[in-house]
Amino acid sequence: MNRREFLQCAAVLAAGSVALPSSWVLSEEQSTFIAGQRNYIDRSIATFFTPQQRATVAAIAEQIIPATDTPGAADAGAGKFIELMVADWFTEEERALFMSGLTQLESESAVPFASLGSGQQLSLLEQLEDDAGDSTWYNLGNVTRIWDESAPFICQMKELTVLGFMLSEVGSTEFLRENLMGTFDGGLPLSPEDPAYAAELPLRLMARG
Repeated sequence: MNRREFLQCAAVLAAGSVALPSSWVLSEEQSTFIAGQRNYIDRSIATFFTPQQRATVAAIAEQIIPATDTPGAADAGAGKFIELMVADWFTEEERALFMSGLTQLESESAVPFASLGSGQQLSLLEQLEDDAGDSTWYNLGNVTRIWDESAPFICQMKELTVLGFMLSEVGSTEFLRENLMGTFDGGLPLSPEDPAYAAELPLRLMARG
């Protein structure tokens, strides 16, 4: 398997997905690999982050996908998904970038990030976004960003949060409107509250090789 195929498997294991999006078809090699792995998501405790780091990551994820009248990142267990991906599936380079960015963010405040008000949290994250603006991750038309090993911390967080949310039970059943044809359908009915991308799974980027 190439790295993208390998990380597709990792995402399934870390999210505990029992049903894949219709656009994402695993190869026989990937299916065999997954069948031989332990069930990561059912671990009782994730142990890679410190308690403060875990709270910080969960707070960032909730800022990225906040709960409103639909589930948010916390409802989907995105924090645990992110911790498992970073601990068990990232390369050393990816993990170092992530942990360095996390440490930098936590050093920006005299109190734990998770203890800050929502506005203060958002301000710090927007500053990270500005600082990372020169990254190729932001290039228009970039469809490989999910597995970009050089992506800055804030970009890693955004991708992992969205991926963990969309693969979760609440994300896939209460948020997405699945298109069984597997391609974009401009006529797929959406409610006035639905974002346009609710009909187009981000995971299709993975399936394009």
